[in-house]
Amino acid sequence: MRISISKRLIFTMIVIMMLIAGSHGPRSNDSYEVQNATEEERILHEIDYLQIHYTQLLYTKTSPEFTWEYRSIECLDPVIQQLYDDGINMAPGGWVLKETDQEIYLLVSGGQLPSARGFRIASMKMASGQLENEKNHLYITLASQQDEGTEGYPGQASVTSLISIPKSGLPDGAAIQGISMTGVD
Repeated sequence: MRISISKRLIFTMIVIMMLIAGSHGPRSNDSYEVQNATEEERILHEIDYLQIHYTQLLYTKTSPEFTWEYRSIECLDPVIQQLYDDGINMAPGGWVLKETDQEIYLLVSGGQLPSARGFRIASMKMASGQLENEKNHLYITLASQQDEGTEGYPGQASVTSLISIPKSGLPDGAAIQGISMTGVD
């Protein structure tokens, strides 16, 4: 009887191993998904991007313990200032605050960062040809930086920047309808 149990045990183990191996094998649509993803990546790499020029108007760090701000202009439209002040605690990302005939005002948030750490905008770009999938999408890349003005300040702060983008600097017929941001987390 012991031999019989061992044979059953071996048979059961083989069946289980085959089932496990079968569940981890390639799916019939895996090659299609890989091919499709590779094609999309190739298209994204072949897109000609235009660097978008901007002016940084404000750079702010806000926490319960302190507020630190750098201004590149003395006076700012009160409506834009209020929209910016209302958005300084937003999650990381970029948001259009206001659009005028000539400019787009954008809030860029790096989120909550240690008080001595901040960000700079490393690049801001849009597809120059305004392809169907890339049309009206702004890509922002942030780079981490140490902010000497807030060294030694306690805790973390919400780090944000207010920028203006001249509409004349966008690709022909473009509008900012989507924003993707990478970099600082």
